[in-house]
Amino acid sequence: MNIFRVLFFSLILSLQVSCAPRNPDVVISFDLNTVINDDYIGNGVQWDPYQLDYGMGRMEISESDWNKLYERLDFMRPQFIRMMINTSSFLDNGKLVPEKNMDVLERMLGYCQTRGVKVMFGDWGWSVINRGTTGINKKNMLHAVELLDYLVHKREFTCIEFYNLINEPNGDWSATNTSHTLWIAAMKEFYGHLKEFGLHDKVKMVGPDIAIWDDREAWWMDSTVNALGEVVELYDIHTYPSKITVNSGEYSEIIRAYKEKIPEGKRIVMGEIGFKFVEEADSLYHRENIRRAKAAAYASPEDSQMFVYDFMYGTDMADALFQTVNEGYSGCIVWMLDDAMHSNESPDKLKVWGFWNILGEELFGASEEEVRPWFYAWSLLTKYMPAGSVIYQTDVSGDTNIKAIMSEKDGKQMIAVVNVSDEAMTVKMESPGIAEMADCRKFVYHRTTLKREGDHKLLPNEEGLQLNLHDGVVVEMLPESLVVFTNMQ
Repeated sequence: MNIFRVLFFSLILSLQVSCAPRNPDVVISFDLNTVINDDYIGNGVQWDPYQLDYGMGRMEISESDWNKLYERLDFMRPQFIRMMINTSSFLDNGKLVPEKNMDVLERMLGYCQTRGVKVMFGDWGWSVINRGTTGINKKNMLHAVELLDYLVHKREFTCIEFYNLINEPNGDWSATNTSHTLWIAAMKEFYGHLKEFGLHDKVKMVGPDIAIWDDREAWWMDSTVNALGEVVELYDIHTYPSKITVNSGEYSEIIRAYKEKIPEGKRIVMGEIGFKFVEEADSLYHRENIRRAKAAAYASPEDSQMFVYDFMYGTDMADALFQTVNEGYSGCIVWMLDDAMHSNESPDKLKVWGFWNILGEELFGASEEEVRPWFYAWSLLTKYMPAGSVIYQTDVSGDTNIKAIMSEKDGKQMIAVVNVSDEAMTVKMESPGIAEMADCRKFVYHRTTLKREGDHKLLPNEEGLQLNLHDGVVVEMLPESLVVFTNMQ
């Protein structure tokens, strides 16, 4: 009998142990006493005037396609849009004709104006810089400001709050061909014209807009502060990191080097972000990306990101955003909205980076017009981080594949957690400073869980949740997934 009793109690003990909740793989702590950012500008996307001529004559965007664009953008609710043009597109025989090629631009600016979207407008640089002589085209520089004056003062597009002069001036592909001196001179000249037209108090200049892969270009920030302290109101950089750089967390260290150079009271944003598989650890992704681009009829093998068709791109972009936000940046703009905006090697070889191709049914294949997965991930992280949000300190311990952020606006919160590993993980979220997040919705971005409706809408997976963060909330994270909790409407 004693032996049976021992066996019985051993069985009971083993059952208790196996049924007990296992320790979480990761613990996320939100510190509501530490504010990283008290006035977040918002997240958004690059939306440039469409090319429209793809080597077969000029096309038009139909009214139904414009409405489709507006409806999709309304769901995403971007807070911040970068919109770049060539001033030369609005010249006729060397004279400014603002109405020229205005049909598309006014539709885009009109959308931003009616929705309260902040626009970072600008000239790519080719119109205002004489590349051959590496000098300023003074006539076109004046025309660029005249065009801005027309848009802001005459057309009253007050949504244009920032101006970005010359794209990525530190690159040998840029109009300035890496010349820091030329870029400084151009910025000063443009700002002088802003004052002449009474625009300097309405439109803030952005800089240095450099493209970076590591911390070696941080000196551009110092020199911008020293040479253009009065001129530049908003600082920005562009990043196209490798997947391994972001997922490992090294990305935080890189972008921190630029944030640390910003003067007290000024803000910095990510003016462009996308992924390029430049590190050896990502060589398989790189080869697959090239293979896909070459196999696609309209993709540029030199400048396309073919993983925009994969759910992975959405979680990787969330990973990059979370690190950007937690390092104190005030906004993030992804490259890019729509494949139909830009081509590369030839007019019919597109830069495939977008959420869709709005001219898919007309020219590039009907399936290209459909919404791609990463649209849903990015939409959750734009609409639930509205302009003016407060960002709180987030600490993650246990595994670098898990990242998280917490934001608040008008007493409502959003918590987002991403798992970029190929394994499921148990995550515990806690915050002693908040008793409960009431009436929350839960969205789960994963290839098996999306609850889609119609052309572009995403529905919550759960509703009416009460999150007791004081005691801790345990979340089971699927591999390569994003989970968003929010009580924002």
